Amino acid sequence: MPDMSVNLIEPDDKEFESIKKLVSSLDIAPDENELIIVDQAHNVRIELPHALYRVLVDAAHQLAKGNTVGVLHYEQDITTQQAADLLQVSRPHVVKILEAGDIPYHMVGSHRRIRLSDLLEYKKNRDAMRREKLNDLIRISESSGLYELNDFPEED
Repeated sequence: MPDMSVNLIEPDDKEFESIKKLVSSLDIAPDENELIIVDQAHNVRIELPHALYRVLVDAAHQLAKGNTVGVLHYEQDITTQQAADLLQVSRPHVVKILEAGDIPYHMVGSHRRIRLSDLLEYKKNRDAMRREKLNDLIRISESSGLYELNDFPEED
């Protein structure tokens, strides 16, 4: 599997300003825009399919925010370190999750590989459960009177 970091795109300062201008023009009438690539040297004009247009617009928005962008396909296998980076946990924690059977994986030699789609499904479920538990804590705090806005000491 190729190293994912090779596919990461981060604009330099000159590109950053151009991308911000592009995004602001795309935001004017987002449903009316179409993206056309023009190769003036060969007199070729190509209209991009809507799906590819959406990918490029999403990438442009992220780049305009200063984020690094990479394109991965949903069925790509990733390493435990890449999974840890995506989940924002340690690699040993990912190994524990795998060995507990929470995320399917397969072995390539002596190395564990995780299908990106399986990892993203796990992350979606984990994040939903966290939000639910946090909302439960807020409800309990509010019903117990522990979550009052005026209970904070005044600062000098």
